[in-house]
Formats: sequence, structure tokens, C-alpha cells
Amino acid sequence: MAGENGASVTNGAGEKTCTGMKVSKEVEELLLWENPVKTGGIFGGATVAYVLFHCSGYSATYIVCNMLLVGVVGTFVWSIIAQLLGKPEFPLPEPKPEAIDEAFACISEHGKTYTNKAIGVFYRIAKGHEPALSIKAGFALYIMAKISAMFALSTLAYIAVCGAFGGPKVYVMYKEDIDMYVNIAKVKVDEVVGQAKEFVNDKVLAKLKPPAKKTE
Repeated sequence: MAGENGASVTNGAGEKTCTGMKVSKEVEELLLWENPVKTGGIFGGATVAYVLFHCSGYSATYIVCNMLLVGVVGTFVWSIIAQLLGKPEFPLPEPKPEAIDEAFACISEHGKTYTNKAIGVFYRIAKGHEPALSIKAGFALYIMAKISAMFALSTLAYIAVCGAFGGPKVYVMYKEDIDMYVNIAKVKVDEVVGQAKEFVNDKVLAKLKPPAKKTE
């Protein structure tokens, strides 16, 4: 049953829809800051990790390998001390092969669908028979190149994390105002896109003729 703000819906599988996206209950609680201590701890940890990585000057591989090295040494020492003092071993959850199989099956199924779609689009672009699609792809690649030149990969990843932890909560709090402005912006964007399409069709695509297909 939807809440008053219309942002959360729970189904029989214990999942909710967060701002229109189907996510697990735990993920939604995390992103909507229902447990501020837990969410703040994770977001704070991500922030500290990004700052340390950004200021250290080391590569991501170097930092990850050293963190894993510390973990391996730490668990080994813990195990020895626990045996000597009769203390419990390091608390680790038992691996569940069935859960891993299910996760990989889900990833494989979704990955196959998106891969087939991507290959289809790449094929159409490579053929070069659709000038409109080629122009869209070129424009998208140009924007991506500009953005990647402005920010490092780690910065883009941290921006995505900030958006994930801040966007859903802000949307739930100001849903009506955001929807109103989004609709206004959508109308303006549709108007500009329509004018751009008309210009491209009349001034560019009308003068481009795709290569004639060979007939046997």
C-alpha cells in the first residue's frame, strides 16, 4: 500500500519501490536514511575513503591491495590469539552457494538482455544507414568525453554515491515541488528537442542520402 507521499510501496516479496525504482527493503531504508546511524556510517566511510584516496596520490590498485594485506594479516593474527586464549574466532558469515548461484543467474539474465540491446544499437551505428542515430551517438560520446576530462573516475564514482544517498531522501521530502519543476523543464526540453530535430531533419538529414543497398 502506498504511503501518503506516494514514494514507497511494499510488495509480497519484501521489496519496495523507491521513487519509482524497485529496490529491496534494506536498500530503500539505507537510501532514505531511516536508520541515520547506519546510513551516516556508510556514507561517512565512503567520504573518508574518497578523501584519503584523493589526497594520498596512490593508485586504486595500490590502496586496495594494501587494505587486503592488512585484512589478511589481521585475521591471521586474530586466529592465532583466539586459539591461544580460547576466544571465539573472527566472526564471518558462512558462504551460501545457493545464494551466489541465484545472484549470478539474475546478473546473467539481465546482462544478456542489456548486452543484446547494446550489440543491436552498436550494429546499427556501425552500418551507418541511420544518420539520426549516428548524430545522437556522436553527441553522447562528445558529452561523455567532456565530462570524463573534467573529473577523475574516482570523483565521478563519489558523485554517484552522493546522488544515491541524497537524491531519494530529497525527492521524498520535496516530491510535489520537484515534480512540478521537472514537468516544466520537461516541456521546455521537449520544445527545444523538437526544434532541434526539425532543424536537423530539414538542414542536415534531408541532404544526406544513405548508401543504396545492393540488390542481387
